[in-house]
Amino acid sequence: MTVTIGEIAKIAGVSKTTVSRVLNNKPDVDPGTRERIMNLIAEYDYQPNAFAKAITLQKSQHIGLLIPHKAGYVFSNPFYTEVMHGVSTEVDQQDYYLLVCYAHEANYLDIYKQKRVDGFVLLSPGSYHKTIIETLNREQVPFVSTAMISNGDHLTYVDVDNFHGARLVMDHLISLGHKHIAYIGKPSLKSSQDRLNGYRAALDEYGFAIDENLILISDTSSVESGHDCTLKLLNQEQTPSAIFLANDVMAIGAIQAIQQTGRRVPEDISVVGFDDIPLARYVTPPLTTVRQPAFEKGVHAARMLIEALESEIAPESLILDVELILRSSTAAAK
Repeated sequence: MTVTIGEIAKIAGVSKTTVSRVLNNKPDVDPGTRERIMNLIAEYDYQPNAFAKAITLQKSQHIGLLIPHKAGYVFSNPFYTEVMHGVSTEVDQQDYYLLVCYAHEANYLDIYKQKRVDGFVLLSPGSYHKTIIETLNREQVPFVSTAMISNGDHLTYVDVDNFHGARLVMDHLISLGHKHIAYIGKPSLKSSQDRLNGYRAALDEYGFAIDENLILISDTSSVESGHDCTLKLLNQEQTPSAIFLANDVMAIGAIQAIQQTGRRVPEDISVVGFDDIPLARYVTPPLTTVRQPAFEKGVHAARMLIEALESEIAPESLILDVELILRSSTAAAK
């Protein structure tokens, strides 16, 4: 049975801080208490987690921002830059330094073993980044992710309820009378998959048939993919009256495609995105979207990591709220 530092403390009748002091051979612990805790540690074969292990090592006072994506992909999407802004702001306020590194093979592991960083904030991994997560866990490297992944049981993360966000979108569009609603997204990201699941669940709940021709899967989450996928939808015999895209960047591409074909947004086709990037309110027309707190995601991830490193207690995952932001890109169906 695997036990936590909290469970050892409860059995011993002491605080987690006291157990931590015994683990790190700190003074000011009653000898009898120390012996009782040590016996429990041996009895239950307690293994300190990565955060507790890290504190015993020489600290670098550096946090690594581990980016598993290509630079062009990350910096072309303002959502990611807002998350990184939050990370860097919190790291600076906590008197740490930030080291940005891209995941090439296992270079991030070398950076940690060389004590150049104390732990990592992992930027929005997808299902295809499981090797990175498995490596970090296997080597007991402290890290916090800014996104969930599928089957990510051994992952501490900050994220939002993407399924609920999608339901907000669908409730809004269906209330406007839309029945032929398309979805465009990138399923390798759990966030996009959860939004697709929310889309499907809403159609099912309202008694609408799910038309698989109105669901397009993209390899990327770019303006170009939103544009090209929308053109494919518009060339079908049954064109949608509304399109829900998995992020705002793709939604901007969708608006361009619709307008290029002589159609109007929202008079002919309504468009909804997800994220509420700063540009969303300035496109023409301003974009209806789901606001997720990107900056706060980065702040919380960095704060959770640093607090865990300094307290030796592994953090708990956090889900932040989302909000539907109504602008001019949606209207009643014809």
